Amino acid sequence: MARVADDLVRRILFDGRAGLRLLNESAVQVDVWIAFAGKPADPVDLLLTPLDTTPAATLARVLHKALDGVPTKVPRHIAPLEATVAIRLGFEEFVSEVLPCTGLDLDAAFDDLRTLMLARRGGDMVAPLTARDLAAFIDVSRGRLSPEVRAALLVTLLLLARKLDAGLLIASNDQSSMPVMAGTAGDMPLPLERDLRPPLARVDPLIWRVALNRQVVPLSLSVSTIKADAAQRVFDIDCRNLTWAVIDSGIDGSHPAFRDHAAGNFATRVDNAYDFARMRALASFDTLADAGQRAAILAEIQGKLLIDANAAAALLARLQADAQEGRPYDWDALSRLLEVAPDRLDAVADDKPDGHGTHVAGVLAGDWREDGGEVFRGVCPNLRLLDLRVLGDTATDTEFAVIAALEFVRWMNGRNRFMSIHGVNLSIGLVHDRDNYACGRTPVCLACEATVASGVTVVAAAGNWGAQRFTTHDGDYAGYASISIADPGNAASVITVGSTHRERPHEYGVSFFSSRGPTADGRAKPDVVAPGERIDGPLPNLGFGRLDGTSMAAPHVSGVAALLMARHPEMVGDPARVKSVIISSATSLGRESYFQGAGLVDALRALQTV
Repeated sequence: MARVADDLVRRILFDGRAGLRLLNESAVQVDVWIAFAGKPADPVDLLLTPLDTTPAATLARVLHKALDGVPTKVPRHIAPLEATVAIRLGFEEFVSEVLPCTGLDLDAAFDDLRTLMLARRGGDMVAPLTARDLAAFIDVSRGRLSPEVRAALLVTLLLLARKLDAGLLIASNDQSSMPVMAGTAGDMPLPLERDLRPPLARVDPLIWRVALNRQVVPLSLSVSTIKADAAQRVFDIDCRNLTWAVIDSGIDGSHPAFRDHAAGNFATRVDNAYDFARMRALASFDTLADAGQRAAILAEIQGKLLIDANAAAALLARLQADAQEGRPYDWDALSRLLEVAPDRLDAVADDKPDGHGTHVAGVLAGDWREDGGEVFRGVCPNLRLLDLRVLGDTATDTEFAVIAALEFVRWMNGRNRFMSIHGVNLSIGLVHDRDNYACGRTPVCLACEATVASGVTVVAAAGNWGAQRFTTHDGDYAGYASISIADPGNAASVITVGSTHRERPHEYGVSFFSSRGPTADGRAKPDVVAPGERIDGPLPNLGFGRLDGTSMAAPHVSGVAALLMARHPEMVGDPARVKSVIISSATSLGRESYFQGAGLVDALRALQTV
């Protein structure tokens, strides 16, 4: 199968009569088209946003029924959340089932494209249109097409590419935008006739937006610097009644840094752990509908479950009934299938567990003592922790898992008459692509906004994309990038944290790698900075070491937020006030605000401000 160059996809979507357009008018994001164009043989993992009037579970059921029995190379793992559906599809399935759900009348668009191409070719109006006709049409007419015909043109080009020799690149040449067709490829007939293209579903519009399920990456490349130790001494703050969720790679709850010294008997302050990285494989509609797949997934995860096989099978049956009726997930059942032992981390690389989450949690809440002495102390040494695992060592660590974890936090708080989870730390990042979503309006950013609106303080790393290599006519050079804040740090209501030196922030200023603001839509970010260079912390299996990055800066600010709530209980459930106090009490480093935000977070001054 041939590939289609990114540049050609963008030209088809954005070329206009008066030059290059800036906005995509299709419900399908640009990166989705590019993903299918770059690897035509591979399924693409998507996030579908339903129309406001369509429950996500209803959309998932419609797609599952339509695709049931259709062969697939890899599991589709159709899984709905509150406002999104994850699904993995090949291109022909995408064309036949997803595009019609966006309200696009592809049959009519194909007919219009065929008419326009015949008129452009002239002469013989009967002979089949060929790849060579398509190339000429793209070269001359691409800037004059409606959004619907542009979509049909892209579908035609990508279907054609699937029939061409592997290794061939359909791209623009140096003289014009005409796609290069090698050898006899130019004589190949186009799949414009109905019998040459995938059958199209006949459905009412259900989908508002189609985006990639983006991969999540950890943002890793102190306490006295932010005056948290002084705040503890002056105010003698007890955080044991607060719980912070760490959405990351997992916490080694058996590490002595998380010992509950008040409880004794080697008890841990990591109350529970849930593995959201396996949620789609476990609870997708296609898994639930197939008895063989249910049995296989149970056999695979049985050793990690905290319940026996019979109880797990009964819970899966409950979820299966919900899926059949198009109901949202029963989080009570699902959470018991996701729960894992907090004192055990799976190995991901070199037979070792990922230490990122353990280190982040240690900066936030570590309290490691040996022989009566202090080995390591985090910002809030008796804070309780909830371990929500979304990161591992594979490309399956995606935006969907983060959104699911945030939805779970809201469910946990909603089922009680009181808040059981007071804050969330997100030391992770996803690159925001300007072509696809308005800044701060991506699915993960909207999930963060919903979580803050529910009363939970959310702290996010700004990202490590502040230093970039730029390509110019004179060659490459290393420089610094503004407007480089990562998602979910682009969300307006979260506290977005950049990085500074761990001991001498006023001298060294903002870390070279720390992402800079403003946001792409002109908002001031980051909000504050905190130490993120050479930060000490616990690592799995009794380990200890240093990591760098805004991942390490964020838990410092989470800790200050927890100190504020512990000292002033009236701030629990009021994340806007917590954020306001942290920003207003920060100490300026004398740097540009788009680099440092309000400045270095100051725990002592924050507590004295209220």
